[in-house]
Amino acid sequence: MAEVQKGFFWHVHHEVLIEWCYYSYDGRASFIRTDKPKSEQETRLRLFKPVKGTLPREVVEAGQALDKASQAYVKAWQAYVETGRAYDEASQAYQAYDEAWQVLNEALRKNMPAIEALHKEECHNCPWDGKTIFPGS
Repeated sequence: MAEVQKGFFWHVHHEVLIEWCYYSYDGRASFIRTDKPKSEQETRLRLFKPVKGTLPREVVEAGQALDKASQAYVKAWQAYVETGRAYDEASQAYQAYDEAWQVLNEALRKNMPAIEALHKEECHNCPWDGKTIFPGS
């Protein structure tokens, strides 16, 4: 495991001289070993290393600001993913609810004569006219 895991590194990517490595050095090195062409791995790993010297203050501050923004973004993205999962679960639950509601309505419709007979037996002097308990309003 490398001593320095994030910060400014040389050649994080092959087309960039210096870059803020906001994920871990070990993670990037592992990715190079597993996903980059064998013919490029030695060069990439040899040149991918932390900056040791002093960089201009403006560059250091900008890198630190990027790191802070990156952490906030990762946290927000995780919340977004969780929200998406919750939304998907809610959508599935609503679909099941809607289907159950339709099944109930169909069962009520098919069995309305028996239900109306039971209602007449249990709700004496009920003004229900098939649509409302306030007929004529």
